Order: sequence, then C-alpha cells, then structure tokens
Amino acid sequence: MVVLAIAAGVLIVFLISGFQIFQVLAPAITEEVPVILKQNGVCIVEASDDVPREINNCTYEQGEQITITYKREQPPVESHGPIQ
Repeated sequence: MVVLAIAAGVLIVFLISGFQIFQVLAPAITEEVPVILKQNGVCIVEASDDVPREINNCTYEQGEQITITYKREQPPVESHGPIQ
C-alpha cells in the first residue's frame, strides 16, 4: 500500500511540474541536417521538429550536412557524425 502511495505521489509531482514522461521514453530519431551556424567551436543545427540544437567542440563547417540523433522536442543531441 505504501509503494502504491509513493508511486501515485511521484506521478502527481510529474504532472504538476509539466514533466512529460512519454518524451523520456520516446524513441530516438536519426536525421541528416545542415550545420546552420558555427561560432567559437559551437555548431547550431535544426532538425525537422524546428528545435535548434547545439553541438559543442564542433569539428564541422557551416553548411556541412551531418547526421544527428535526438528525441523530438528535446534540445540535446544524443549523437552526431559525418554522413557516411
């Protein structure tokens, strides 16, 4: 009974805070995107969900097509690399 109450409490906190648990569990998307901007070693890319994402210590050039892996509507890039 206590475990059920704790689980319900955690769920309520997530709902109140606006946390979307389904986004955490969402599958990763891999997509080819261009490097939109490169400045001071940081590249900005934008995938089809229109969320700008940063790649720090970027070795790509502005305009270069790369592959990124991300989760929809979440800003971090999980992985990136040149197109093979």
